[in-house]
Amino acid sequence: MLYVKPHFYDQFQCIADRCPDTCCAGWQIMIDEESLLKYSRVEGGFGNRLMTSIDWEEGAFLQFDGRCSCLNEKNLCDLYEELGEEYLCSTCRMYPRHVEEYEDVREWSLSLSCPEAARMILECEEPLTFLTEETGESEPEPDESFDFLLYSSLNEIREILFRMIQNREEAAEVRMKRCLTAGKVCQKALEEGGLFGIEEELEQIRQEACGGEPLGFEAKSAFLRELFEMEFLCEDWKKEIHEAFEILYENGQEAYEKIREKFGPGKWEQYSENLMMFFIYTYFCGAVYDDSIDTKICLAVYSTVMIHELSMARWIRQGKSMKKEEIWETAWRYAREIEHSDQNLAVLETYFQKGPDPYVA
Repeated sequence: MLYVKPHFYDQFQCIADRCPDTCCAGWQIMIDEESLLKYSRVEGGFGNRLMTSIDWEEGAFLQFDGRCSCLNEKNLCDLYEELGEEYLCSTCRMYPRHVEEYEDVREWSLSLSCPEAARMILECEEPLTFLTEETGESEPEPDESFDFLLYSSLNEIREILFRMIQNREEAAEVRMKRCLTAGKVCQKALEEGGLFGIEEELEQIRQEACGGEPLGFEAKSAFLRELFEMEFLCEDWKKEIHEAFEILYENGQEAYEKIREKFGPGKWEQYSENLMMFFIYTYFCGAVYDDSIDTKICLAVYSTVMIHELSMARWIRQGKSMKKEEIWETAWRYAREIEHSDQNLAVLETYFQKGPDPYVA
């Protein structure tokens, strides 16, 4: 078995009550069968509490005011404090660690939706690298439906995308624009019969002259408007994106460009590179299961740009003042609304498949 992980993966440590939010609120926490059985056998007062804190038919912790039934007023887990780490269900034990499985390959990542993980991802100054480890574990039974040739091609394409994204001699906007172009080329090649030999064309995209921003004014405003129609995990998020739309787009492109010019680059070159690397690493090879290469790249670019846009709107709202911690917060809040809702991911998949033109001015 081959394991892959970002170079900072093992440095993660939960900051518990120092966290600006909690991962135990805002979404349903499912419980694996082994943990359900353990919880059913807990005796005493806490055992009684567990019996009334779990939806046993659904296999999930009950929610009170959007908070897990085991979450106390200090945003700490009573189950953890009473019974210890070994009693955490697999969801709570894993988060924010995330794994994608491809036959005998396991790719580990940290979820951007975790505040501490978001800090680590955004503030990483050195280029992201990946550590690999071969273990002696027995490989799973082969899945005859798994397209190993497509997966191998996607891996090679992703390496080229990584080189595009980490080319610090170019502005981050140019790098994102190259990725969008590469996505369209790869999708067309796949639909016309395969990706064999596409690497040469992608290398040409990586090296040819390119300029301008990846998404135009209309594309960005249309995408933010699309977010209005999504499932909202936190009600105040709905208010925030509506306010952002009013601040950035309602007064037209000329007013928007003035805001954008004054916002300035700051550390956005670093942030954009790291966000793109996160989204491409985490989601791109998932195209082996749905043949949707272009949508994975669109998700990466649109999400990276939108985190910038929402940060810019917040900067205006706060009197043109912003701390880096508030940028981290914008990133993890966006990720929570998108990554933790299958419904929202499906909406975006459909949106990108409709073919919005990211180059509209």
